[in-house]
Amino acid sequence: MTENTPTTQSSDQAPAPGTIPRLGFWPNLIASFKLIREAVKSEGQKIRKTDPLTIWLVPALAFALLCVSFSTGIIRLGVAMLAYFSALLYIAARIGIVRSMNHRQVNLVWHIILCSFLAGVLFAFVVLHLVQNL
Repeated sequence: MTENTPTTQSSDQAPAPGTIPRLGFWPNLIASFKLIREAVKSEGQKIRKTDPLTIWLVPALAFALLCVSFSTGIIRLGVAMLAYFSALLYIAARIGIVRSMNHRQVNLVWHIILCSFLAGVLFAFVVLHLVQNL
């Protein structure tokens, strides 16, 4: 007869297949950026072919914002609103991807969008404060 003994995974063994090993802050950040770069490389070509308008609309209007920042009045406001709506169009065109995610991934995407918005608002307040004091 063979004896059945439970097997336990020791700390020096490799993680089980399908699990993601825990990493420190910097290794996790580097590994995440590598995965993002691979995903953008593989999926980015498809998006650029199917939706060239929103791909080029956001950077074009960001450049227009840079150029118009030296002007005043209604021109600045108009270009700023176009840039804002182009960013919203860019997000709305890609929000359908969320349907294929699980709840944890959707929650993560929502937090990234929310934090990006808050970071943009805070950055705008800092820039406006600096410009006002010049």
